[in-house]
Amino acid sequence: MDEATLNQVRAAEPGASTWLSANAGSGKTKVLIDRVARLLLHGTPPQRILCLTYTKAAASEMQNRLFQRLGEWAMLDDAALIDRLRAMGEDGLGADLLPRARRLFARAIETPGGLKIQTIHAFCSSLLRRFPLEAAVAPDFTEVEERSLQQLRLELLDRFARGPQAAAMEALLVRLNEEAFGRLLADFGRYRDAFSGPMPDLQRLFDLPVGLDEDRLLAQVLEGDEGDLLARLVPKLRAGGANDNKLAAKLAVWHGPSLTGLADLEEALLTKSGANPFTAKSGKHVTKGTQAAVGPDDLAALDALGERVEVARPLRLGLDSQRMAEALHRFARLWLPAFDAAKARRGWLDFDDLIRLARDLLGKSDVAQWVLFKLDGGIDHILVDEAQDTSPGQWQVIDLLTQEFTAGQGARDEVRTIFVVGDRKQSIYSFQGADLQGFEQTRALFGERLAAAGQGLSLLELKHSFRSSDAVLRLVDACFAGAGGLGGAPEHLAFHPAMAGRVDLWPALPKPDKPDDTDWESPLDRPSPDDAELVLARRIAGEIRA
Repeated sequence: MDEATLNQVRAAEPGASTWLSANAGSGKTKVLIDRVARLLLHGTPPQRILCLTYTKAAASEMQNRLFQRLGEWAMLDDAALIDRLRAMGEDGLGADLLPRARRLFARAIETPGGLKIQTIHAFCSSLLRRFPLEAAVAPDFTEVEERSLQQLRLELLDRFARGPQAAAMEALLVRLNEEAFGRLLADFGRYRDAFSGPMPDLQRLFDLPVGLDEDRLLAQVLEGDEGDLLARLVPKLRAGGANDNKLAAKLAVWHGPSLTGLADLEEALLTKSGANPFTAKSGKHVTKGTQAAVGPDDLAALDALGERVEVARPLRLGLDSQRMAEALHRFARLWLPAFDAAKARRGWLDFDDLIRLARDLLGKSDVAQWVLFKLDGGIDHILVDEAQDTSPGQWQVIDLLTQEFTAGQGARDEVRTIFVVGDRKQSIYSFQGADLQGFEQTRALFGERLAAAGQGLSLLELKHSFRSSDAVLRLVDACFAGAGGLGGAPEHLAFHPAMAGRVDLWPALPKPDKPDDTDWESPLDRPSPDDAELVLARRIAGEIRA
């Protein structure tokens, strides 16, 4: 065997718990299928294998390829089947090896409930349907789609706007546009744990002095005569040059003693770029030609005000963030119970509910030990695909399922394994709550737990890429190397090192300062003809055509 195939065989070893880092094009799906096939070949009942994939399409593809593999085994002659099994790493399971391999297809087909190759959400749904009383959910709940959830959110928002929750809702709406507010509502369910329990100490969170409020901060910055100072300065600045007029325009819209007013002064009196951004422009607020008209006393007062504004800026930002967080907590603690009640009346559970309720069933409820005991008789091997995109809540479910693996004697005297495969470079950051930090923490947790149980966790890598050339792979490695990369990501090796390849680097297309006007009858979301994405798309199409 070549090195790439040997690495695949090692990763598919059915008796070892393995954490596998697999580059794109390295045969990850083949390894997953090999491992499941070898588990079945070694006598593991199909219903005791749980394979968690990221999408329904991936689950369907894996199941189809596995059944295709097992179906081929049932039809091959002895010599060809021996070759297939040896190529997979199986050689020496006894005289009944070939008959057993040929029976696997029928065995998998006849398994009650079928092979458990499914998404994490589908598994959680089946778990809740199996234990509806323990999970306190309706046995006939419906998994609701995002379109229906969006309509429900709009109906609930309308009730909030007309009810006692209107003030809490308005406190957020004055800070967020409609699009951002919509995303926030969709994200509440994923981060609902942050809005349970007592209100956090927000002053400490934002590193603010104890007892600081808006009045105290304003007293540190404003001496009371700033309105008169600005009233004297603005007319004189308007009589000056272009830069003086810009300063006059900014000072003229001052909103008075408030956090918004402090932000106005920061905009007018602090630098925006350079080596030391957000520092006072002491001695440089007014151009030389206008300084005589302003007078030394007002110039000194303006410099002193700018310096106080500079010192106060971090506190102003922290205080503003604290207000935003308070508004967020007030609204979320009203919204989440109301939204849950609205879904419950319809018998709906969304994807976030499936993960949360399954996690609580396995880890927090009074019947968790009963549920785990029942599952202890049902799952011996867990395989997790696309682990880099698994969210912290999903990891908690997987963690709870595997705790019995290392708790000593289980319901059966059986070798039990965990297999995780992923690639940090391919993470869809933050999508569905994906968190690379949780990925690393879970690997360390599994390693410690398995080591304490005397089993160990094999850390393996699949570096060879079967689908790309060395030229492309070298560029990818360069992008992820050094301080700007991910750190710890395995390098790529081209399985076909002589394959021709080329990488063209195109300059980035800047967004136009002022997009071209579109026809007034066009939809509002239709981009203008000079939109950077459209320009790039046309350039790519032209390159392909050429």
